[in-house]
Formats: sequence, C-alpha cells, structure tokens
Amino acid sequence: MKRFSFKRPKKNKPAASPEQKAVQRKKLRRVSVSAAGLAAALAAVILLNLVCTTLTDRYDLTLDLTSNRLYEITDTTKDLLGSMEDTVDITILADEDTFRTDSYYGKVHTMLGKYANLAGDKLNIEYIDPYTNPNAVSKYSDLAATIQEGSVIVSCNDHTRVLNATDFYTTEASSYSGYSTVTGFQGEQALTSAITAVTSDETPVVYILQGHNESISTSLTTLFTNAGYSVSLLNLTEEKDIPEDAAILVLSLPQADYTEDEVDRIDAFIKNGGDLMVFDGTASPTSLPVLYSYLKEWGIAVQADMVLDADYNIDEAPDILAQLTDAAANDDIADSDLTLITPNAKSIVAQLDSSVSDRTVTALMESRDTSYAKVLTDETQYDSYTKEDGDTDGPFTLAALADYTGNDNGGQVFVCSAGIMMSDDLMGASSLLNQSFLSNVVAQLQPEIDMVSIPAKSLSAEPLITGTTTQFVLFAILALIPLGLFAAGIVVFVRRRRL
Repeated sequence: MKRFSFKRPKKNKPAASPEQKAVQRKKLRRVSVSAAGLAAALAAVILLNLVCTTLTDRYDLTLDLTSNRLYEITDTTKDLLGSMEDTVDITILADEDTFRTDSYYGKVHTMLGKYANLAGDKLNIEYIDPYTNPNAVSKYSDLAATIQEGSVIVSCNDHTRVLNATDFYTTEASSYSGYSTVTGFQGEQALTSAITAVTSDETPVVYILQGHNESISTSLTTLFTNAGYSVSLLNLTEEKDIPEDAAILVLSLPQADYTEDEVDRIDAFIKNGGDLMVFDGTASPTSLPVLYSYLKEWGIAVQADMVLDADYNIDEAPDILAQLTDAAANDDIADSDLTLITPNAKSIVAQLDSSVSDRTVTALMESRDTSYAKVLTDETQYDSYTKEDGDTDGPFTLAALADYTGNDNGGQVFVCSAGIMMSDDLMGASSLLNQSFLSNVVAQLQPEIDMVSIPAKSLSAEPLITGTTTQFVLFAILALIPLGLFAAGIVVFVRRRRL
C-alpha cells in the first residue's frame, strides 16, 4: 500500500514595517551600547587596578585601618630616612615570596616596603635564598653565630647589625603554662635602631662587668643594642684598665663583692665622664659591703629590707607595682598609663651627707603609700608577707640617679634596688613600663646620643574604631553603592522587557 506524505506549504513571512525595523535597530544599538559599555567598564577597572598597583608599589599609599596603626611610621624614622647621607644595604636571607607570606616575617616585609618608599635610593633591599644561593651567603661567614634563615642584615660601610624574628616581636610568658606568647610588634624599633647604629660615625660601648657572679637579661642587652650601643663583657679582676671607648658600665645582679681597687677604677671612670648602672639582686646589701658603701657615697643607700605591698601587686606582695616620681628626668614617660612591676625590691635612702657638694641625687621610682618594708638579712625568714608591728611604712625610693658636678665631664650613677625588673618576661611585656623606664634612664645617662625608643604595637585583637565620616564612607562602599547598582539593574531590565 502506497503511503503518501504531505508537506505543509511555506508561508511567506510578511515584510517588517518601517516602524518594526526602527525598533529592531534601536534594540540592536542598545545591545551594542550595553556590550561596549560593559567592555569599557571592565577595561577601566583593569586599568585602574594596574595604576593603583603601580602607585602603591612606588609610593606609600597603603591604608592602615588597624586601631593601633600597626604599620604607621613615626616622625623619628621619617627624619632618619630622609636625612641619610650614606647608602644602607638590607639583605634578607630568605626567598622574598616565602618571607612575604610568613606569619611573622610578613609584617617585616610590609614595614620594609614603607622604609624603601621613604628612603628612596639610599636604601637597597636584597633577598637571598640561602638554599639556592649558598655562595652569596658565604660572604656573611663571620656572622655565622648570629644569622639564620630569615635574618635581616643591615649594613653601611664597615658597620653591621643582624636582626632575627625575636628582635621584631615582644613576648609575654604565662605564669601558669610557662609558654611565651607574642604580644607586640616592634619592627620599627628594630629597623630604625639598626639603621641608626650602622650609619653612626662612632659606636659607644656598654661594658657588662664580669667576675662577681653577675647575670644580665637578654632584654637589657637588646635595649642597649637597639639604642645604638655595642655591648661587650669586661672582667676587672683580669683587666686593669677600663677601655677608652666605654660609655656605660653595668653591674648586673652581682653576688660577690668588688675589691677596693676595682671600686677606685670605677670611681675614676665616673668622674672622667663615664656612667654606671647598678641592678641589685642580693639577699641583703650587707653581703657586698665594699660596693654598697661606695654607692652610699653617691647618696644612694640600699637598705637591708624587703618592700611589700598587699594592695598594689601582681600575684603576691613582693611583686609590687611601683610608680614614677615627679623628677624632671621622668618627663618623657610621665604621661604613660603603663605599669611598673618591681619584684623583690629593697628601699633606698636617696640623700647626700650635708658635707658633700660635688654631686646631687634624685629619686626616679618609688613604691606606693600602701607599701611597707620588713627587715631582711641573709638569715631572715618570714612565714607570711602580712604587715606586722615593727614594719616600716612606705612609700620608699626604689631607684635613684646621682650626678657628679665636680667637673665639666658629669658622670652619673644609677641604682635600681629591684634588679629583676629587667628580666626578659617583664621587659618584653608591651603592657608594662619597665622597658620604657630603663630606656629613659639610658637616655638620661647619655643625652648626647640619639637614642631610638619606639613603643611596640600591641597584637591583641582590638575593635576597629572609626569616626562618623569614616563610618558613612564605609557604609556607602559596603551597602549603598551595591544596593544602588542592584536597583539600577532592575530598572533597566524592566524597561527593556517593555520594549
């Protein structure tokens, strides 16, 4: 049976009217304009991103929105970088990408970028990967004891300073776990002090005396190096002369007495313009009669007692909270709201004999009115720190500064009866005034030296604090502009659907 198939005849499509052709051309133009506009917008965004990236790399255009201005550069650093005459080389022993993305060194990378923008061609920064370029690292063989992966080597002419991760951060140890927590970023302090040190014509030297069971914290040594000093050891039982380049002698927690001959040499050093810092750490000053008899000649008599405070302390009564006196020497730190912790302090009688006319003495630090002191000797033992009858009422001087006025050289003697206040835990805590206090003392001892003292920036999580204008700008960027674009898109869509 034959099958038949039928094809539907094609209908001729009526020609579009002139009006319809005009509408089609209009739609086509709109689509073309929209596509061109989108392409132009994308090109503008890409071009703007390239321009901003170039400007940011060349100039310091980054916006620091952290509440503590973590990357803000102080005027001290700006003045230093702007006035440098010699070129400073900074060599980082790491691959740049690895250094930049590291959780600790990344902040240093950002800070270095700001330094480079401010210093211009007076600062050369070079990254050397020690694994892929061992020959390039070999020229630093004389620094082998101090360098490591990630070390930042700052050099100018014949002067060199090496900075490692621990130099860029402050830490605070937990009394419960024993572990240390990173609390602050002191990148600017480390970099600026290193540049200051290597660009100085002469480097003053701090000598830490040895030979009497002394001990010194790493933080105090770092304080001196950050201030631009070189630190060396000196044993007066072996060396008969104090070096001519000595600026400061440090007696740190000595446990054995000095000889009369040693004291005489120290006295001649002071009266010739040198400075002495003494940190007490004895059970009783009576165990070092020669040394403490000499300090009494300067109007600084350390007493055989133990200063306690049941109201103002950390954990227990011997860990007292001290305060600054109103001495002019404290003016630079007088407005600080940080706390001084001075554990195991003794009282000091800061007073000169009426017959002495070639020196003066000033109290710099004292305990509070609520403090009291118990008599303390090598054999004394107490079952409790509670105040009892016979205890002496405070406040007490805890640190004093004496000036020699017998000639134009003007040597000085600083004595602190709470030597443990310069321990690593207390000096590294950004919430305490201990480090700033001792930095200020060093500045008073050597006022002719431009000491760098830039507070660390806290790394604790803090809310972003913004003003009314800033809040409106952020609201506009994050809310109003996106909502406006969304509404405009809906309007355009509806209008096109109606066409």
